[in-house]
Amino acid sequence: MRNYDRINALPPERIAEKRAHIIGGGIAGLSAAAFLVSDAHMPADQVTIYESLPRMGGCMDADGNAEGGYTCRGERELESYMECLWYLCSKVPSLQTPGLTILDETHQANLREPIVSHFRLMEKQGALYDYTAPLMSFDDARRMMELQLTPEAELEMKTVTDWFSPAFTRSAFWLCWASKLAFRDYHSLIEVRRYVQRFMMMDYVLPQSVGILHTEFNEYDSVIKPIEVWLDSLGVRFLSGTTVTDIAIRDTAGETLATALTLRDHAGESRVDLDPDDLVFFTNGSLTQNATMGDSHTAPIFDRSTEDRGCFTVWEKLAAQDAKFGRPATFISTVEASNWMSFFPTIRGDETFTAFMESKTGDKPGMGGAITIVDSSWGISFVPYSKYFPDQPADVHLLWGYGQISDIAGDFIKKPMRDCTGAEVFAELLYHCGLENKIDSILAHSSVSTCMMPYITSQFMPRKISDRPKVIPDGCVNLAFIGQFVELPGDVVFTVETSVRTAMMAVWGLTGLAKPMIPIYEPAFDLRVIVASIKETLAIDEITVANLQQIAAASPALPDLLAFVNALPKPVV
Repeated sequence: MRNYDRINALPPERIAEKRAHIIGGGIAGLSAAAFLVSDAHMPADQVTIYESLPRMGGCMDADGNAEGGYTCRGERELESYMECLWYLCSKVPSLQTPGLTILDETHQANLREPIVSHFRLMEKQGALYDYTAPLMSFDDARRMMELQLTPEAELEMKTVTDWFSPAFTRSAFWLCWASKLAFRDYHSLIEVRRYVQRFMMMDYVLPQSVGILHTEFNEYDSVIKPIEVWLDSLGVRFLSGTTVTDIAIRDTAGETLATALTLRDHAGESRVDLDPDDLVFFTNGSLTQNATMGDSHTAPIFDRSTEDRGCFTVWEKLAAQDAKFGRPATFISTVEASNWMSFFPTIRGDETFTAFMESKTGDKPGMGGAITIVDSSWGISFVPYSKYFPDQPADVHLLWGYGQISDIAGDFIKKPMRDCTGAEVFAELLYHCGLENKIDSILAHSSVSTCMMPYITSQFMPRKISDRPKVIPDGCVNLAFIGQFVELPGDVVFTVETSVRTAMMAVWGLTGLAKPMIPIYEPAFDLRVIVASIKETLAIDEITVANLQQIAAASPALPDLLAFVNALPKPVV
């Protein structure tokens, strides 16, 4: 974003007379509240956030203590070009360091502990997997280039295996890339294309995980809690334990108006009537919907129920009335394909695992990024942490991990991951790391929380472009959609940035705020990034006439590439 565009826009017309109803207290909902108050000048006491859970944060949660064990359902990989996220973080005071924002705090944390992986892939019970060869075959590299030049409309309902060779999903690129982003080979080719373009600047440092950022502590304590405290101090209203079960709409002369919200809380059901001055910001899906927790001794339940799926159910009611609200069934009908299970060990008073992994990898906890076990039947990846909670004692060690495949038996524990206790899941990891003879002693010092999430990759399911609604669907006067299940051309889902950007677009759009939208970073249009990516992908030191001719001869897409380049618009002055 240009400094010229960093303006304090004038209050939109009649903003003081408007009210905001934000459905969902995750990062999207909190962002919407922040932008309404700090950018659109809406009085804070006229902003209400409805959250069904006891506290705010949605998917970005972390809890517990050293004695009983910590919990954390998910882990996020951030990067410096998440422009809307960092814009938001630049507004919010740090809770840990007076005088700093949470952007300042995060920047300092990454200067102090930058992530550089020296052991990205593991196999054969603790051995380093060799990923020094080309990231993918020449043929798949050609197909990758063709994918970038293919219109999205031609990729609807296609999957990874529909496009690439069988060898592609065994390539170093896929092993590093897919495990980092939680992709499977049956996921949407549209999403793969968008991800490759959006994060192309990381291709040439892919195995090293360079460019991945982390917060000072977990994302709840470092991002969610500071935002909530700040908004609360401004006067924003928080209604936790309150579920919105329906949004009534009325269509008149091509305009769609949200007219009422139906609420359910401890007191029962109630109704909030709305008029055009009541703006509704709807988080229409949750990646952790129907998530269930397990512990060291109990396996989590795989909740397949469909009667009440929270915000998904509300989305289904809207979609049944008008196609412009998308098609939720595309994403939430195949939980056997969209689930995975995470685990979070708390190790007290025993450095065996931490010291062993640091010696093996050469990476200190928190500085090596994720490690993926390529021969794990469960598809396990894990991240050792340093100090992840503000109150974490020095002798307590933590890690987060997940298994992409929950329905087949493990290699050490001969049960499907979804049927395993936390202790059994951790034992499987310790076996793969080469600590089989230390399993019992490490488990004696550990408690392990687990989480089964049926919809965690539902946003990646093969789709049509129209299956997700626009941020402000056509004709909507006072209703906007925010979060991970919104169509956002040029950007990707399953990122914090998507939630924040959709909230920004919704606030700017519904209030009529005259402020430039922060542009999406587009590394795929940077020639330096393209050249570096080609070199790394094909494991070549330089691009020569000979290998350029080889690429051209093998690629029928070259004329399309030239046409694409020649059709690029002139830069905006």
